[in-house]
Amino acid sequence: MGILFTKNTAFNLYYSQYHANIVINSHKDWFPIYSSPRLAGIIADLICDGHIQGPKLWRFDYTSKNKKELKRFEKQIFALFKIRGKIRPNHGNIFGKTFNLGINNKLLSRILNYLGAPYGPKVKTEFLIPEWVLNDKECFRTFTKRVFTCEGTVDISPKNSFVSLEMWKSIELIENGEEFLNQIKTKLKSYFGIECTNIFLGSNYNKRKDGTVTKGLRLRIKRLDSLIKFSKEIGFDNSLKQKKLDKIIKIRLGQSGMGQ
Repeated sequence: MGILFTKNTAFNLYYSQYHANIVINSHKDWFPIYSSPRLAGIIADLICDGHIQGPKLWRFDYTSKNKKELKRFEKQIFALFKIRGKIRPNHGNIFGKTFNLGINNKLLSRILNYLGAPYGPKVKTEFLIPEWVLNDKECFRTFTKRVFTCEGTVDISPKNSFVSLEMWKSIELIENGEEFLNQIKTKLKSYFGIECTNIFLGSNYNKRKDGTVTKGLRLRIKRLDSLIKFSKEIGFDNSLKQKKLDKIIKIRLGQSGMGQ
């Protein structure tokens, strides 16, 4: 595992060296920060269900309907940085009752942004998978597992079952969204032999409260051999999604005669 971030790097994030000394020295045990699958998973979580606020207010949240999922994320953060957050209800979510795990640490928020987690609304922000994740098989494995767990779905219809990954981007950033999904597609093939479909646009548009028009991009895994490899090499942290994946593999094996 390589060094991604040092104490000297942290000083470069601040204009005031006096203030930097106070903040950085209070967390000197963090440095140096090494690449790891755990850290890659944190970056993926923030790209999917997290939100970094910055640069005026450096802090971050992780959102879920399940408090156990928030505790899982907090455990990952604590394992590396010995920091805990606070869970509170999210009253502004139109999709149902959810909770936020909020972590108010400016230095950590800036570090995670530096390491690849974007700040601000992700549908309006360009980002790609960090090179340190792409170039390490185990970091990519964990990153992708978290992305599919957060944003992936399993279609279990008898005639056309598949695993799907969807992300939404503003119309102006469709090309960036395609590049992000292509990074996943390319590395799934080169690292694990998993074949994905071409990336395609959904038919629906969505207009946000701020007037931004967004469109969904989709990537699917449809071939039986690739579904089997995906289940073995990547899979889902979510047990319900994993059970659905196992079910469609069993059905497809039965249909092909391979399961007999």
